[in-house]
Amino acid sequence: MNGIDQTLLEHRFELGKSRYISERLEKSPNITEHCCSLSGYLHVSYAVQDVPVLPLVQGVFLGAYMYVKDWFGYENDMMFDLWMAPEVIDLQYMAGLPCEESSFFAPGRRNGMHVILFVSPQSCRVNNDKDRLLGIFAHEVTHYVVQGISHATICSMKRKQELDVPMWLEEGFCQLIDSELYPSLQQRRAEKIARITKWYDWGDLWNDLSSCDDPATAYLQAYKETKALVETRGKSEIIRLLYLNRTHDVNWKDLP
Repeated sequence: MNGIDQTLLEHRFELGKSRYISERLEKSPNITEHCCSLSGYLHVSYAVQDVPVLPLVQGVFLGAYMYVKDWFGYENDMMFDLWMAPEVIDLQYMAGLPCEESSFFAPGRRNGMHVILFVSPQSCRVNNDKDRLLGIFAHEVTHYVVQGISHATICSMKRKQELDVPMWLEEGFCQLIDSELYPSLQQRRAEKIARITKWYDWGDLWNDLSSCDDPATAYLQAYKETKALVETRGKSEIIRLLYLNRTHDVNWKDLP
């Protein structure tokens, strides 16, 4: 397998300073293979040495995809292409930013398909945990389903200026769903939330939560408030508001 030159990787990181991930997305040169599942809506792009983990990845992803569709009552089919990096350096190359091997990304679309980036379970031990993988795939699929329902922009740093679906709500849905499939997250998040004494103003959570000074707190606040909204106002009502976003007939400032 050809290695990725450090100079090339640094060039990719430089692009990350001026372009959104959806604009700089590029497949690793080490990913040379491609397959399509019998269902037709799942494609996997992978390196030749990762053939042994294809059944695991395909089976777990399809389970996550169907769970999220059922959760939202979303009837439209979505095409996905999973870009499975053979090593963490390939993931960093594709995302155009430094990241850990356990990172996942839902950066946008290529060739009409929704792309998800992650490291192969063959080289990343934690990604070989079937339950964890199910939860994370569901988390990433939820991003695309929320955007499909609401027609929100993929550019998460433009949400506030366009009065689009707040990222705290989208990320909150993602975490609510991943914790249903990977229940140990519920207890872990509850313990962390109990220790937080200062929260963000809502306006600070409208764009990409990773841009906050304390992303961990921002994500936990998104989870806490979305969970409370679903419990008090009902899942159907919040989903209805997502559909109203298509015609901008919802004021997200009134939601919290």
